[in-house]
Amino acid sequence: MSDYQIYTMKKLCFILLFKGVMLACLSVSAQIPSVPGTTGNAENLTRETSDPTQELFPRISPDGKFLLYNALEISYSLNITNGKLEQKTNKKMRIVKKEIGKPITNPLVNNAAYPTWMPDNSGIIFSYIKPEKPVIVRSDINGNGLFYISAGAMGEDDAEPVVTKDGSKILFTTLMSGSRMICSMDMKGGNYSVLGEGSHLSLNPADNNKIIYNMKVGKLIQVFTMNLRTGEKTQLTTGDYNNRDGAFSKDGRYIAFASNRENPKKENKHIYVMKADGTDLIQITQGETDEGDPCWGNDNTLFFSSNAEKNYNIWKARIKVK
Repeated sequence: MSDYQIYTMKKLCFILLFKGVMLACLSVSAQIPSVPGTTGNAENLTRETSDPTQELFPRISPDGKFLLYNALEISYSLNITNGKLEQKTNKKMRIVKKEIGKPITNPLVNNAAYPTWMPDNSGIIFSYIKPEKPVIVRSDINGNGLFYISAGAMGEDDAEPVVTKDGSKILFTTLMSGSRMICSMDMKGGNYSVLGEGSHLSLNPADNNKIIYNMKVGKLIQVFTMNLRTGEKTQLTTGDYNNRDGAFSKDGRYIAFASNRENPKKENKHIYVMKADGTDLIQITQGETDEGDPCWGNDNTLFFSSNAEKNYNIWKARIKVK
């Protein structure tokens, strides 16, 4: 099972625990709000997806019109022996595409995760998890055709690809000896190199020499940036709580991330925004829901996943920043 699947399973387990395992009597609505709580730093909160699948990892097209995300099916069945409602999970994730603001969804590729767009909108790149070891694959904009970027997996679990603005290089992460490492290669799978430890990789759209990523510090996850030209690494977040899943705004001035700093004793996270140097932190979501995977769209609109109303779906809100 890949890191992404493990992380998703933990999210789903958290849902069940958070609801007090009341799914057996189908009376869970009182425990998780139907809408994410927001602070005064957010406006125009809107639910972007509403399918019964768990919907995670939103990514916005270069023209700001379309959304890619991961979908994971779950179902429940009644055990006749003990009368309990048991979770059965289909671990075959798929990539879904939809036009932002429109209700129709278009499943693209099964057995795939971590979609990202080619900078010129000519296709998508993702982790294809059907092979024995997940690999980085490219397809056209509608998920047709599978072009293996490399002949085989670079590590145990190639995932989280991003593409530089000039389309010449792919950055991704993979497992090596139990650690997730940040790597790079060209569009043909050549010039492979390992840049260092980290996960949940994202590029600065305004300066492709800078990336943001997660890395463990002790027992906690913190947000780091790296200058790809110099190799310099900077830790942006601190504190006795988990900070993760950083994403640069389109102009590179701001970073959104998820953190459980509102209540470190709980696992549920909320969305925060800070300047790219780590200053002027503001909170975006709050309350009893769990948010993650932030991604910037146009006009400072932030997309993120939330388990409001019992199911992880994609939401969006316009962020008030200075």
